[in-house]
Amino acid sequence: MSTKIILTAPALPPAWQKLSYDEIMTRPGGRLVNHGRSSRVFYFVDGNDACFLKRYNYRKIHWHHCWQKSQVRREYENLNKIKAAGLGCEIIEILAYGERRDKLCLKNSFHLSRAVENGESLSLFLSLNPNRPQRRAVIIKLLQLAREIIKSNLAITDLYFRNLVIVPDSVTLYMLDVQRCDRNRRRARRKTYPQFWSNILLFCTREEQQLAAGMLEPVLPYSINQLHRKARQFFLEEKKRQAAELAFNKCLVRH
Repeated sequence: MSTKIILTAPALPPAWQKLSYDEIMTRPGGRLVNHGRSSRVFYFVDGNDACFLKRYNYRKIHWHHCWQKSQVRREYENLNKIKAAGLGCEIIEILAYGERRDKLCLKNSFHLSRAVENGESLSLFLSLNPNRPQRRAVIIKLLQLAREIIKSNLAITDLYFRNLVIVPDSVTLYMLDVQRCDRNRRRARRKTYPQFWSNILLFCTREEQQLAAGMLEPVLPYSINQLHRKARQFFLEEKKRQAAELAFNKCLVRH
């Protein structure tokens, strides 16, 4: 059994500096803010330091968990690719990541990131705030990011609005979860652009969709009608995820 912690920042916040791998993986007191099949995300506040801890636990052995890079390492590397590409968005600051393997098989892992001050989930911002004065500026910023991604030929998986954070007052976008990122025009056409457009259809008004079509069609490799058809494969699943996110957010508000 091997365990390692990789520091990706000069120093961790004081509350995290002396914790072992096991203590990080089991630290109590965090508020659960998101969850998936193998992951849990917790929000911790220690004085002036606010951090998100994402924990992965793998109960079943899968070839993805053997010999391959861990998800947390891929997320860290891919976010830095986004930063290097100069797309006009920020990335979250990952402070550290760690992983545990039994021989070559990944058992669990984590990454610790600094919370974005005054940041909001883009998907919740658009769902819950139809009349916010910053909304149009946020939409335009989002579409400018999409144009840069298209022009770069980057294939980014998980290009969903739940994986973007917005600071409304400064209209600053942060990317927080990128499982795959490389220059692959074919994959970008097949997956990245339709993923993004499925969220435009889900979260944006008809007027905002028309604005998106006008800004993106000149740089897209196909027409908006073709993009609309390609986005259908993602739309129903994203609608379910939106409903789940809204329901989970209501539970958080109650508590």
